[in-house]
Amino acid sequence: MQAELPELPSAPDPTAEAVSKQPRRIGGVLIFVAIGLIISLIQNLGILQANLAPFRQVEAWERVTTPGSFAYHPNWKSVLLFELISSSAILGLNVVVVALFFRKQKQFPKVTVVVIPVIFVLMLFGYYFSGLIPAVAESPDYSKQQSALLIRFVALHVWIPYFLVSERVRETFVR
Repeated sequence: MQAELPELPSAPDPTAEAVSKQPRRIGGVLIFVAIGLIISLIQNLGILQANLAPFRQVEAWERVTTPGSFAYHPNWKSVLLFELISSSAILGLNVVVVALFFRKQKQFPKVTVVVIPVIFVLMLFGYYFSGLIPAVAESPDYSKQQSALLIRFVALHVWIPYFLVSERVRETFVR
């Protein structure tokens, strides 16, 4: 009579573990995230281009920053500099997030959860500072910015929880 040996646990199959760690394809709601990231990248490039214009056109810069000129206001210089710096920062953050997204990097959700409110705060400060100039505050574009800020405020309260709790996000960004 032969004694039966107890069955030893088998070693984990490394290929099965590797397959389970493979990121999921970008799908579901993440398709909208991808589209939104591409659109915002294009928009942010345009905004940066527009914010560079006063620095490339000496006449425009002098018209708004020289005391005594018809368009002068003491806040123009600081507003234009803030807009240039913040639009550069927003574009840079946008590029980082897009790269993390399409590489399916594990850091994408965490970085995005930080970047979304940072961009909102930069936009909010820009809105406030530009509103200190009466000619800007009275323009129709200024009131449109208020609506855009409100929409972004609501959106950040939707997207941040999504990136923090979504199973799809956890399974897609694993590298």
